[in-house]
Amino acid sequence: MLHLKKLLPIVVLTVMAPALYAGGTIEGTVTVKSKGLFGKDGAKGDASNVVIFLEELQMPNPNGKAQIVQKGKQFFPRVLPIVMGGLVEFPNEDPFNHNVFSPTPEYKFDLDYYGTGKSKNVRFAKSGAVRIYCNIHSNMVADVLVVPNPYFAKTGKDGKFKISNIPPGKYTFVAWQPSGASEKRGIAVVDGKTIQVNFEVEESVFSIKHKNKYGRAYDKEY
Repeated sequence: MLHLKKLLPIVVLTVMAPALYAGGTIEGTVTVKSKGLFGKDGAKGDASNVVIFLEELQMPNPNGKAQIVQKGKQFFPRVLPIVMGGLVEFPNEDPFNHNVFSPTPEYKFDLDYYGTGKSKNVRFAKSGAVRIYCNIHSNMVADVLVVPNPYFAKTGKDGKFKISNIPPGKYTFVAWQPSGASEKRGIAVVDGKTIQVNFEVEESVFSIKHKNKYGRAYDKEY
């Protein structure tokens, strides 16, 4: 007598692949109009250092790293966008001490004094604009713009920008600058499409005058 093995039912598992999208793109130009600069209201200003970013999506990146270099008694770059959660390093390439600090209430910090060849860092965990100074050299100023996601771009002098691979949907995009008001635009991003969009922001009179980290006027600088 033949003994047949009991056959187990065959179960076929269907794995649903996640929806794939190419993403959409927005590109265009930012125009900066001066207000009260040298008595020429409405004149075109420097269109560099404007950051365009998507406002809604929260996508922290704790592995992100960037640098603001101290050289020639200046910060480079002047404006640094970074996704929230990222780390910014502040290397000193000058032959003398610097002291990086920020008076911005949400991000107040003080890296104290350190010399050439050394570097210290700050992690920026939440979105917002952070003003950076040196406690020794009052003419040094930089801005870190902590953005909520990787969908951002910074303009050059021509004001042009391009942001690609954006998930399709309706969003608010912000054109932010360090010396004036921002402009917001509602944009519907379409999968696989490029949308042309231009921004116009107004630049205010900008002064780098500020107190040192103790809230007092700067001493003699060197």
